[in-house]
Amino acid sequence: MLRLRTKLILGLTFLFAVTLAISMQGIYRIYQLDRDARQILQQNLHSIVYSNNMLRALETSPVQLSLLQQNLELQQHNITEHGEDALTASAAALVKQLQADPGNEALVKSLRHNVLQIAELNQEAIARKSTVASKTASNAILALSVFTLLSLSVYIIFILSFPQIISRPVGMLSTGIRQIAEKNYRTRIDLRPGDEFGELAAGVNSMAEKLQVYESSNLEQLKAEKTRLETIINSMHDGVIGFDEKRNILFMNTVAKRLCGPVKAPGNTVLETIVRHPAQQQLTIAHSGQTYTFIKEIMQVENNSEVMVLRDISAIQELAAAKTKFIATASHELKTPIASMQLSLSLLGDIRTGPLLPAQHELVNSLGEDVDRILKISTAILDATDEQLYAV
Repeated sequence: MLRLRTKLILGLTFLFAVTLAISMQGIYRIYQLDRDARQILQQNLHSIVYSNNMLRALETSPVQLSLLQQNLELQQHNITEHGEDALTASAAALVKQLQADPGNEALVKSLRHNVLQIAELNQEAIARKSTVASKTASNAILALSVFTLLSLSVYIIFILSFPQIISRPVGMLSTGIRQIAEKNYRTRIDLRPGDEFGELAAGVNSMAEKLQVYESSNLEQLKAEKTRLETIINSMHDGVIGFDEKRNILFMNTVAKRLCGPVKAPGNTVLETIVRHPAQQQLTIAHSGQTYTFIKEIMQVENNSEVMVLRDISAIQELAAAKTKFIATASHELKTPIASMQLSLSLLGDIRTGPLLPAQHELVNSLGEDVDRILKISTAILDATDEQLYAV
């Protein structure tokens, strides 16, 4: 298959050859016209001029023999037509006789008639050659017209066909590269190898094939990563909702779907409530006869998108309530024996119950201090627990 450079050289050579042929045809036809015109001027018009000069010499009195002889000699060297040589020879004989007898009118009359015949012969030749020249010009015009029309036809065919050699592969390459740029890596450019376009198409096809393999491997990897992330997100106990930069929902995990219900359902008040609720504040949602409490957190990601996390604190609140109940029960259970112990120690210290030995009195005071210490500790524990519950 021809290379692109060879195609261009052949195309330009063809144009040069056609142009050269038109030019040579025109030059040849012009040369023919010029040759016919020169023949008329050189062969016949000069003879007519010589004849007119000889007639002028014969009209004078006396006859100008020198002028007559001079033009006769020129005519003798310009004999071109059939029969002109005999007339010229007859005129030369008459001139010779006239030179011997200048006053002979009969010789002058005969010579005049002879010269007129030479002039008429050349005039007829001029008319005949003019007809031939006109026919030659007509033929030249016709030939040049036909040749020009044929050349124009060839030019038009060449102009319509030759650019396809360049534009067709360029268009196919442009379309294929555009498709590949749009990530349609299955596109292939169908150009046979052999020239520069074929080699370029083969390179682009090889690149597209490698990109297709690369995309397939990356796509499988991305799918695997997506599946893994979806599994992790769906296994979370917190609700997760992803939004794009236009606040359109990208994904929701199982917990969020269970709470919000169908996303595209008209009048989804639960989802609207979640979206409008301020961040970092508790949010209570009633669902399926149960009440859930969440802390709404917003995490900003690139491209102005965000991820909303609904942290479930219902279990924490239940645990806090259980702790409160336990502590209240424990407090009640602790204060009752402490109060009983304080009462018993108070009775022991009363003299009405009997005097105590110094050692016994010391033991009662020590027990009283221990009971007070236990009461202060339990009170401090209750206060600390209340502060923690308030913080939660």
